Amino acid sequence: MKNFKNKYGPWALITGASSGIGEAFAIQLAAEGLNLVLAARRKDRLEALAQKLENQFHIETKTIGVDLLHQDFLEPIKQVTDDLQIGLLVNNAGLWKMNSYMETSLEDEFNMIDLNIKAPSILTHHFAKKMMRKGKGGIINVASLLAYMGVPYSAVYAATKAYELVKSESLWYELKQHGVDVLSLNPGLTESEMTNGFDFSHMPMSLLKPEKVVRTALKALGKKSQVIPGGMNRLLGFLSKRVMSREMNTRMFGMLMGKTYDKLQQAH
Repeated sequence: MKNFKNKYGPWALITGASSGIGEAFAIQLAAEGLNLVLAARRKDRLEALAQKLENQFHIETKTIGVDLLHQDFLEPIKQVTDDLQIGLLVNNAGLWKMNSYMETSLEDEFNMIDLNIKAPSILTHHFAKKMMRKGKGGIINVASLLAYMGVPYSAVYAATKAYELVKSESLWYELKQHGVDVLSLNPGLTESEMTNGFDFSHMPMSLLKPEKVVRTALKALGKKSQVIPGGMNRLLGFLSKRVMSREMNTRMFGMLMGKTYDKLQQAH
């Protein structure tokens, strides 16, 4: 993509970079010539990925083994990034626990809130200020197709992603006047560790490849406030926003996710 490195470089920070969508972001941003700070819990996997990207794309990398659920997670990130020009922040790390609400522990609920809402907020506050001073930069928040409706058996997850979607749309407007682009990336079901072990064969859409999700995001950054990868997902998003009532949406996804939940219960 022309001038991508000039607009969003020289460094990008990606959370949850050790697998799935985060790893795909790392590969595609490295191909654009951006240097990378890769953050996730599994330091060994980050280092292996970093070495691969350095060899293939001749970029610089730094890795941070960090758990974003820890209270002071920002400190090790600041230690690595304070002397770097982070031009792109990808808030990708997230947590999804499928269960009926009353069977979801408070610990799981708060962990989803902390990882899906609190951690991106802390990182956005920290890095957006620096981007605004430079007059350029970008922030990609990975939300979800489920952000558009109430989703039984994933109530907390959908609510946290709705928060990220609405916040991103708002920041898109506020920060663009300072040269900073904000995008909410709202993928449907995607091949990742998060979806491993679930039977989604009854769903109207197939699981997307992480590479396609990331390509869609990078093409949309700077052009839109939010984007949904995949034709069927976009159709569902259109129906959810323009055609169906919120109650109809919840009933439909209650039926679909209920089948997934029942299969999960039977498997255990």
